[in-house]
Amino acid sequence: MNRKMWDRIVSGAGAVIAVVLIVVGAFAVYGGRFGQDNVQERLAPQNITLPPAEVLSPAETEAVGAYAGQAVDTGPEALAFANYIGVHLEEVNEGATYSETSAAAREEGIDPEVAAELQGKADTLFKGEALRSILLNAYGWWTVSTIAVYAGFAMIAAGLLLAVFAVLGFRHARRDEAMVVGIAPVADDGLARETA
Repeated sequence: MNRKMWDRIVSGAGAVIAVVLIVVGAFAVYGGRFGQDNVQERLAPQNITLPPAEVLSPAETEAVGAYAGQAVDTGPEALAFANYIGVHLEEVNEGATYSETSAAAREEGIDPEVAAELQGKADTLFKGEALRSILLNAYGWWTVSTIAVYAGFAMIAAGLLLAVFAVLGFRHARRDEAMVVGIAPVADDGLARETA
């Protein structure tokens, strides 16, 4: 196989891969943007706002970070609010989870008043853990969507770069073909002349 044919095969393969990268990258960007918009459309109507920094305890400040006082309508803000809820859930029943608290409320032989108090705590923990899991789910989808957007732009950039190399490869193959038939390119005016 001669060099000209090899250049054409490699350049053709590069061109196909470039098109695939650009198309897949465009779909990834679209999908990522769709995911981010979807998370925002679900969070914004809830009108959740993180408390301002001046009213937060040290544990709450650590959980919320730089998002204090902000509306919860993106993934990172959803994570901050989930962490904020987590701080308060720790205080409901000395760090026990819903499952542990509910099981304790149903133990045989437990005093009915203690059981009722534990069941109230279990209800609070259930609601808090459910809300927390919804917020963490929003954060997860936001993260996946953001990665898809960045990966999509990277694929588009790689596809465009590969397309440039494919064009250069075809050009090189054409130049080699011109050299084989005895036509050499002229330096400045782009015209070719026959060699003797």
